Amino acid sequence: MMVKGKSKGIPSEAGIESYAVGIYPRSQLLVTATRKNHPNLAELFRKGKRSWMNVQRRAGLTYIADPMIDWDDIFRPFARVKGISLGPLNRFFETNTFYRRLIVHDELDGYGSIAKSMLALDLMKEDRKVASLPDPYTFTMLNENRYYRSYEDYIFAVADMLNAEAKKLAREGVEIIQFNAPSIAYDFNGKEKAEIKDRLALIKDVMGKVKKGVSSKVYIYFYFGNIAGIFDELLDMKVDGLGIDTSSTKLTSLIDYNIDVDLVIGIVDAMNTRMEEAKSMASALDFMLGKIDVKHIILTTNNSLEYLPYKFAVKKVSLLGKIARLLTAKQNGLIL
Repeated sequence: MMVKGKSKGIPSEAGIESYAVGIYPRSQLLVTATRKNHPNLAELFRKGKRSWMNVQRRAGLTYIADPMIDWDDIFRPFARVKGISLGPLNRFFETNTFYRRLIVHDELDGYGSIAKSMLALDLMKEDRKVASLPDPYTFTMLNENRYYRSYEDYIFAVADMLNAEAKKLAREGVEIIQFNAPSIAYDFNGKEKAEIKDRLALIKDVMGKVKKGVSSKVYIYFYFGNIAGIFDELLDMKVDGLGIDTSSTKLTSLIDYNIDVDLVIGIVDAMNTRMEEAKSMASALDFMLGKIDVKHIILTTNNSLEYLPYKFAVKKVSLLGKIARLLTAKQNGLIL
């Protein structure tokens, strides 16, 4: 996969796109209403979603995402799947957030519309839509199997479930489905390829299963760990795009690769209230992209916005849109 001596950069016909997926922070009104179990909580969530979608639109993001403010964590809606029950609270990696571990106690069934039912796609009828789901490796590693006899049976059952969910979202007009893979980046960070060869091969097969028959673009996004050491292996994965968190995986580590899938760049720090400077970020990206052989790029936040206070999350979404516009202008030679 390593290619030397080719011309670098983004094809001129390809623009710079942007989106921000994942769970967004709740407004103080929603936080209070949730604690008090407000009788109109569902409508308040809907109003909150509409507000966040408008923030994305005003920022000029290419794709609009449901802010998932009614998802208690990235796994919780799947407790509605037959064969799954709720388990104990667990810390989500090295963050101050928690998720409810799911217990798989029987064959998985009764899925296919769970994610769709939790996303207000009807509020985005005129928008280009993007959605996110946990990848099967992260799902299986952070939840508990008490039914399937082997890990392979377990992860392929989860892949079947996620494939059905993705197909439904695609039929509903979602153009991109990003599978978030923090466990892959976290578990494989710093490991020798020989040590993880078999697991990587399994993950590739599983993601092929997830993507099969899905008409949307399928991306997989890696965060909470540096994937530079396995990036060449990931290029063989049967997906339409790979994503990196630039706070963990530096763009400089991709210079020697021919990236013939879309590259999602997590450039805006969603874990820190410090505001990046849009012009300097766009200039740095423009310089780096001149050295990388890449088909197409999409800019995003490096993580879910839920880790930020509400007002800072609004600013980060606006910043993301501004960086994308400035970078597009630079790529088109409109800004020196």
